Amino acid sequence: MWSSTILLSLSSVFGIIGLALVLAAALTDNWTEYQVNRREVINAFNREPELNVRLKDAFVRNVNYFSRNYGLFQICFPDSVPSDIGSFSKYGSPCIDNTDYFPAEAVQENYSSQQTQRLYFMRANVATYVLGLGVVVVCLAIAGIGCARQSRKAFMFTGVGLLLTVLLFAVSMACWHYVNYLERAVLEMPPFYKSWEPILKSTTRFNFGWSLVVAWVGILFILFASVFFICSASRLKV
Repeated sequence: MWSSTILLSLSSVFGIIGLALVLAAALTDNWTEYQVNRREVINAFNREPELNVRLKDAFVRNVNYFSRNYGLFQICFPDSVPSDIGSFSKYGSPCIDNTDYFPAEAVQENYSSQQTQRLYFMRANVATYVLGLGVVVVCLAIAGIGCARQSRKAFMFTGVGLLLTVLLFAVSMACWHYVNYLERAVLEMPPFYKSWEPILKSTTRFNFGWSLVVAWVGILFILFASVFFICSASRLKV
């Protein structure tokens, strides 16, 4: 059986790694990836001049016609960038802020019930994720104090607090996946998938990105850290 010292070491390492991973996921922009074959769209324009007339402005200005990666807060473009979009550089890639969290009042007044639901779940996703990050930092700080004082209560509090954090992250990720489902399978108005032109649907490939994987792995590390903290507290001799 593992001693309290070994369990404390494992819990600290797992907790720090978990925090680093969920923070990295929040700061990067590869949660979802859309790869658009713009050359094939151009070929379709050449074959069908009326399509070119109808979509030529969207082809140079609409983000849906450009390969892009979505994060929690920004949208980044690995290749070409829409005209006059006001992008900024982030990690060497042009990006824009995701303004869907706070739409203009006039726009929000015309939202359907499903669009309003999407808005609230988007906000809940970010709120619970940020709250989870804050709780992890507090718990690890308490664990540091507990290590200095060899406090069973501090370790138990940390373990329970990290379990609460896992719950917060789970709620956040559930909200994120539900928003993604609404965007791709339910909402039928622009700019969502079901409203896209057939040529755009056929030339766009969708993938879940590595940032999403990093977030889930980080949550698992925090879960293991919480279990190890609780076990170490139960084995600590005082």
